Amino acid sequence: MNISWNNITGHKSNIERLTTLCREDMVPHSMLFCGIDGIGKKLAAQAMAATLLCHNPVEGAACGECPSCRALLAGTHPDFFTVEPERKKGNANIVIDSIREMQGKIARVPIMSKVQAVIIDDAQTMNEAAANSLLKTIEEPGGQVYFILVTNSLMALLDTIISRCMREEFAGLSSEDISTVLVQQGVAEYQANYLAAFADGSVRHAMLLNDEEGIALQKSAVEFFEACVNHGLDMEKVWSEGSRLGAMGKENKARLKQWFSFLSMVIRDQLVLYSGSEVSLYNQTDIARINQLAGQLSQNRLIAMLKLVREYQGRLRYNIVPQLMVESFIIKVKDLLED
Repeated sequence: MNISWNNITGHKSNIERLTTLCREDMVPHSMLFCGIDGIGKKLAAQAMAATLLCHNPVEGAACGECPSCRALLAGTHPDFFTVEPERKKGNANIVIDSIREMQGKIARVPIMSKVQAVIIDDAQTMNEAAANSLLKTIEEPGGQVYFILVTNSLMALLDTIISRCMREEFAGLSSEDISTVLVQQGVAEYQANYLAAFADGSVRHAMLLNDEEGIALQKSAVEFFEACVNHGLDMEKVWSEGSRLGAMGKENKARLKQWFSFLSMVIRDQLVLYSGSEVSLYNQTDIARINQLAGQLSQNRLIAMLKLVREYQGRLRYNIVPQLMVESFIIKVKDLLED
């Protein structure tokens, strides 16, 4: 449980607005924290709840020392509640029973603090019955209860819920902020910088890139570029890679997007080596291999190939057939290399 604004990386303007509301006693009873996954929305919601429950808040922040703060850190605060999705048969949803259980708890008066605080995490996973039940509660909130909904998808929430909440939108984190968090979590600095470049503003995305599957994707991108340089691309390679990457994209389009990102950084490293720049290479884990490939494609071909990568990566935003798209991409690369 996070009780301090100081534990949140980035989001300076959000924190300033929220602490001002706390300091001036102007916090609305229903708030909606929205933004992509893995950027610190839940940490901010917890810090907000801690401030509201704190016995001696200081400048819009929890003191960290009072009985309320100590109870939050121990996970025993009787006036703080979290509603999260239940995982059943591979699906994760907030069901009406969870909302009703929370409603029963907030029906009584606060025990330790003057108010009660409820965080509804992944609020977009509420089923229709749960959402309608919550709506009735936040339409007429008691003066003693504060609701903080956390979501990565406004479109999945009822318009009537959105309209009754103060919305606080959290932007993606900078690469520098993501790298800082990763280093704090034990990732080597060179790897943290590399992962942050592909993370799309999300620490969670960066950590996914650093798992076994992400590392395998990085290796696959280097091997694909190596095949382009050393052997060219025959039609057998077109169909085999199209089938493999297409199947991956069908199962998880985000992973295919990551593969294109890794490939773009391999090409970027080749351009850096071509120019003789002292800028650091991203592929530090495979630097010997990257150096060995240097200079084998002209600068113009590297730039043209990079444009193709970015063009096809952009197509993943649309409703495409991954295998056909990948096959088309590889054929375009093949034509480029043979031109």
